[in-house]
Amino acid sequence: MSQARTDGVIEAMATLRRRCPWSSIQDHTSLEKYAREETEELVEALDRFTAEASAGNRAAVVEELGDVFYQVLFHSALLDESDSQDYGHTLGLILDGLEQKLIRRHPLAFGDDGKDGEMPALEYVEREYRRIKAEEKTAGETQR
Repeated sequence: MSQARTDGVIEAMATLRRRCPWSSIQDHTSLEKYAREETEELVEALDRFTAEASAGNRAAVVEELGDVFYQVLFHSALLDESDSQDYGHTLGLILDGLEQKLIRRHPLAFGDDGKDGEMPALEYVEREYRRIKAEEKTAGETQR
């Protein structure tokens, strides 16, 4: 996703925080119930799509993904405000961190460890993923 692709939604969020009476008073605590609700609605939409992969069910999944992303965007905007950052700063950190995590946790896909054109066994991939995630958690706990 390019910076230009996210600029519009970041600016829309900033406008809501400045000009919408409801959005301007929200905080992390008041938004928690919406994050849970939107996540549950996404899971329900995914269940419907899995049962019947129709265009309508796909559209519902896309809409619910947008609602969950709105929660991420809103919470990241609140973090930007709390650190006197420009809107979009925390979202950029989230996207950068996610990219790094995907690469770090999937060395067989992004590294030179795999054989050309040959996929490793699923059990091996899952075991490596859990090992890397556990190492990250241990390292994170020692940094706190």
